[in-house]
Amino acid sequence: SAASGVRAAVDAWGLRNCAQGPEWYSDTVTAILVPEGFDANDVIKTAYDTYNLSLGAGLNKVAGKVFRIGHLGWLNEIMVLQALGGVEMAMRDVGIPFQAGSGVGAAVEYFTGASAGAKMAAE
Repeated sequence: SAASGVRAAVDAWGLRNCAQGPEWYSDTVTAILVPEGFDANDVIKTAYDTYNLSLGAGLNKVAGKVFRIGHLGWLNEIMVLQALGGVEMAMRDVGIPFQAGSGVGAAVEYFTGASAGAKMAAE
């Protein structure tokens, strides 16, 4: 699923999903905690202003601590990879430490692995 590809990217970035465990994961949105000392709103603003990418903000207790990637509606793997690439550029711009390409790469691995398995099962 698109959601699983996004979660693979979050893990590869070394960041944490706001949802504490798989039973709380959402098929429609993933909220990503930024590291201590960073403001998620900086990621959101940079993604929008610089790369024309709209990310969701954290509300109430998680305001400024998370940004959200939506993965609902008409969405395919390529669109998810575009969003993840934009997130990576925005996170680099604000100085969040992670290996560039790691999240996109993890999602590619997930999507192609899942696709390959599905194709084999169908044959």
